[in-house]
Amino acid sequence: MLLELNDKVISSTGLTDDELRIELAVRLYEDGKITVGQGGTMTGLGSIRFQQELGKRKIAWHYDIEDFEADLETLRKLSSDRSK
Repeated sequence: MLLELNDKVISSTGLTDDELRIELAVRLYEDGKITVGQGGTMTGLGSIRFQQELGKRKIAWHYDIEDFEADLETLRKLSSDRSK
């Protein structure tokens, strides 16, 4: 889906297209509506640079016990694959 905004609306914000895209993605992430990966894609920054943008704004990562357990399982699998 393509989201279109009127040029007058964009210019009224005082932001460039890229800045507005970042602002929107940051807000959606903050509200728990999108993931870091989605934010990186939406902004064109990629996940790492989007995370850095969140850090500059002092926005905490959404990382819960399920995320931690999934990361541990991935590490176990990677470790197991290397030992073969």
